[in-house]
Amino acid sequence: MSLKRRLWLSVSAAGLLLLAPTRGLLAEQPPQSEQQAERTKSMSISGKVASIASDKKSITLEVSDGNDTHTMQFIVNQNTQVTARVSTGSLATVQYQPTTDNRYLALVISPQDTQ
Repeated sequence: MSLKRRLWLSVSAAGLLLLAPTRGLLAEQPPQSEQQAERTKSMSISGKVASIASDKKSITLEVSDGNDTHTMQFIVNQNTQVTARVSTGSLATVQYQPTTDNRYLALVISPQDTQ
């Protein structure tokens, strides 16, 4: 076998060995855990606006769960969509996601019709 042919075969074999592990890593992706999937789901709740932080970075709703009334605080950031003005005492619906630090991120804040 000629020297050129042996060199070409060696380079080809080395290239295949280098590519094989890379292709396997790209194809294998760990499945998303149930906890991560749960965090990406958004939820919605309605209630009376109990307070809005002076810096406008959080809103607190008073919500009823049967006979029990409690408050829920939501983080408001630059990605939160506010569909119309809400104020303390008004009724609102908040679509939100839990965060990794067990807080709630408001995705959409909408006033409720009071008709």
